Amino acid sequence: MMGDFESSFPAVDTTNEAVAPGGSITGSTMPYRAPEASTYQEYEDEPEVLREWRERRDLQIQHRDEISASKKAETVKAAQEAIDEFYENYNNKRDKQVAQTRKEAEEFLKNREDTTAGGTSWERIAKLVDLSGKGTTGGAAGSGKAKMRELLLSLRKDQNAPGATGV
Repeated sequence: MMGDFESSFPAVDTTNEAVAPGGSITGSTMPYRAPEASTYQEYEDEPEVLREWRERRDLQIQHRDEISASKKAETVKAAQEAIDEFYENYNNKRDKQVAQTRKEAEEFLKNREDTTAGGTSWERIAKLVDLSGKGTTGGAAGSGKAKMRELLLSLRKDQNAPGATGV
């Protein structure tokens, strides 16, 4: 039975010299080239309508590219101007702040040195203490410092208070 089966079909040769182990194709050193039928036709072979369409399309693309380049240049110029304006404003504010800080420092040093001279002892002490009555540092009501603030104010006004002579 098996003999009848084998005799009905011819032997199949499964060897191929162009296939190396692993399945890679061998035997040809030439690179693979696509058939000539798949290459694009030259523009000369195209109909007139297509050639005109391509020209119009290329002109539109070129026009859009020019518009895009000009918008980009305008945007870059505007951004550069904005950056320059920002730094100019920043530097002006910084210079004003530096001048203000120097002025305040000079006034502070002048006032600090001025507290040791002139007036009664209580007036000099009142210059060193915040007697504004604002906030917790100024002796506002309920801060526990209100009584001391009132005492310092009354001593500063009283020319006959103990220690008012400045000695």
